[in-house]
Amino acid sequence: MESVATRSAASWPRALWRVDGLALATWALAGGLVLYLGLDGGGYGVVVSSQVGLVLWWIVLVGAAWKVLPAARLTRVAWGGLALFGGFVAWTALASTWSLSSGRSLQDLSLVASYLGVLLLAVAIHRDRDRAVRHSVNAIGTAIIVLAALAIISRIAPTAFPASHVTGAFLGSGAQGRLSWPLNYWNGLAALVALGLPLVLSIATSARTLRMQAIAAASLPLLALCAYLTFSRGGAIASGVALLAFLALAPDRFPKLATALLASAGSAVLIAGAAHRSALEHGLTSHAASAQGRQLLVAIVLVCGAVALAQVGVGLATRHGTLPRIMRIPRRGARALLAVGIAVVLVAALAAGAPSQLSRDWKNFKNPLGSVYAGQPSRFVSLSGEGRYQYWKVAMKSTDSHLLTGSGPGTFQLLWLPRATVPGYVVNAHSLYVETLAEVGLVGLILLVGFFVLVLGAAVRAVMRSEHEARARAAGATAALLAFMVSAAADWVWQLPVLPAAFLLLAAAVLAPVPRRALHGAPARTASPEGSRIGARYGGLPLRLGLVATALACVVAIGIPLAAASDVSKSQAAASAGNASSALVDARSAARLEPGAASPQLQLALVLELQHDYPAALVAARRATRDESQNWSDWLVLSRIEAESGHVKASVVAYHRARSLNPRSSLFQQ
Repeated sequence: MESVATRSAASWPRALWRVDGLALATWALAGGLVLYLGLDGGGYGVVVSSQVGLVLWWIVLVGAAWKVLPAARLTRVAWGGLALFGGFVAWTALASTWSLSSGRSLQDLSLVASYLGVLLLAVAIHRDRDRAVRHSVNAIGTAIIVLAALAIISRIAPTAFPASHVTGAFLGSGAQGRLSWPLNYWNGLAALVALGLPLVLSIATSARTLRMQAIAAASLPLLALCAYLTFSRGGAIASGVALLAFLALAPDRFPKLATALLASAGSAVLIAGAAHRSALEHGLTSHAASAQGRQLLVAIVLVCGAVALAQVGVGLATRHGTLPRIMRIPRRGARALLAVGIAVVLVAALAAGAPSQLSRDWKNFKNPLGSVYAGQPSRFVSLSGEGRYQYWKVAMKSTDSHLLTGSGPGTFQLLWLPRATVPGYVVNAHSLYVETLAEVGLVGLILLVGFFVLVLGAAVRAVMRSEHEARARAAGATAALLAFMVSAAADWVWQLPVLPAAFLLLAAAVLAPVPRRALHGAPARTASPEGSRIGARYGGLPLRLGLVATALACVVAIGIPLAAASDVSKSQAAASAGNASSALVDARSAARLEPGAASPQLQLALVLELQHDYPAALVAARRATRDESQNWSDWLVLSRIEAESGHVKASVVAYHRARSLNPRSSLFQQ
């Protein structure tokens, strides 16, 4: 008689055979990547994003060399998306050759090369669009729920996450009033929640089991509370656009609308509870804030539990009930009602004086004055652009002499400071589209926007060609893609890799091929005819060699700036510790890796200055100003070293040059 142990051992191969490899790969890549980047400050900074990019490109390199990638036959649309985004990365590399700062441009190239790795690897592993969308929506939605829950816990119990106070310490005490951790940027966290809301809503209304629907619905008030505590107006706008887009695209809208209304009611209760607990709302760490945090935690559990139970009722009604005849609106009737509704809204807006109100709102937006760190609900009704109009105006004006080519990737700050009309430390233009035009010109903007339009078109097409639950998931993915595009229009979310990564992972899912179905509904192993032709034409050795070459180029593009930045950081740490000799070795190593970049040369100059080797320090400082002739800080360091060397006239010239490049700095106001 066969023993129990023998039967158990024999069942393992069969169990492993039943494992869904696509689901595991998608959850590992999509869910794992979003969660990892989100917990590490959103992936902000050259070190984190470069490390992720290197891992992804090594996977592509090994997979292509060992004939594992590409696993899927790509459609024409997928090839078009890869060509557009790959062209954007190539143009970024080319634009680095005429940049105002080669060091900054190489770091920007490293970032977009990492994003290309995310897109390519995700496209390569998907074989079935419906399954790819379903698993990607589930994985990314779950990761965002976890991040939002941790963010709220960091407010309720701040001692559990000491790192949650880093943002306030760095940007000032006022920043503590706005929920930022773990991304360390409130608008970035709100944008991530806006991206996640339609994903979670689609899960709550299309999951196969009532249990999963209830869990997803219960998470919606949690996401709304997280978004509220960021006090982000851009996040609120992106969330509204995403939810409207989902409801417009999803099938069988009445159950979706019922779930949305239930979640809205629960969200309103939690937001009201937070608004009436001022110590908690403002991010204080007092005894009162702790007591209010415990009270809010009880409210969260009760409200989310109530929403979950109500969603079970909605799910049961959807499965076993039928809508009244009056609520069954045919497609033609729905279109007519939509047209009438739009007309009524336009007439009402005109009657209420909307044009004059929009004119006043535009004037308010152009007003740079406003409380940047105000953590009150009144922020949601403020229309001040907080300097965005000024950033965009300078960026657009700077394109007059180089509309097609731009000033170079990552160089907006060098454009802004000499022309600044408002004070403040600004690195990005707070708009992906405006900054792309200023830095890489019209060519780069066309490539990037073309990629966005293609992906959005593919997503809408996936919605139109799907049915039932698959259409609901596709609608959620489409709305999430749109939420990112809206957020990118008015903030620097492109520099927070967790957001572009989520966008690109969803983009890869909607670009996946649609398998051809065999007779009697059985799934076939081959892809659609369109995908098969493209795969046959470009498959085999040429494709694998191209992938290997691309992977090697991107590894170099990512690895060199990462190594140089690491050496500069080690040199700075050694200098702070008083170890001048080690600091000098690391600075010289960074300068060898990036001989034309200003940052290693500037660090080398500072270390040599500490050692009183002024002639050598002058050489390094002058090299830094040659690479970044528009960077005021390089000229200021050169001015000091010139003075220490006894070159009074040269020191004054360098000082005046520094002041002209940053005239609003407090250093030059004395």
